[in-house]
Amino acid sequence: MAEDGKRDSAHASGGADDDSAYERLERGLSDRVKRAMAAGLEAASRSKDDLLRAAGTEIGAWLERVDVQSELTKALAKMVVEVKAEIRFRPREDGTLGAETTSEVKVKQGPKP
Repeated sequence: MAEDGKRDSAHASGGADDDSAYERLERGLSDRVKRAMAAGLEAASRSKDDLLRAAGTEIGAWLERVDVQSELTKALAKMVVEVKAEIRFRPREDGTLGAETTSEVKVKQGPKP
């Protein structure tokens, strides 16, 4: 409480000087916070770019080592793809034939070798 009284009396006696000092201090803190935030965001952006670059390099190297054709062959060899299709030809009003189609596709686990 006593300090509040001193602060009020200081404002009353030399308020303009105190206000400008306070504004300079506040502006300085605000500038420091802005600079710190900008530096943090810039570092985060660099980290993200570095992480994406490293991940891209690793994925590229892995893709070069993988024989996609043999891996796809292995995966398909373990599957059964059942396709049921019906095509019905119906006469249209203009005398031409129109096709009506229905289809059903099921992917099943293949037999165990």
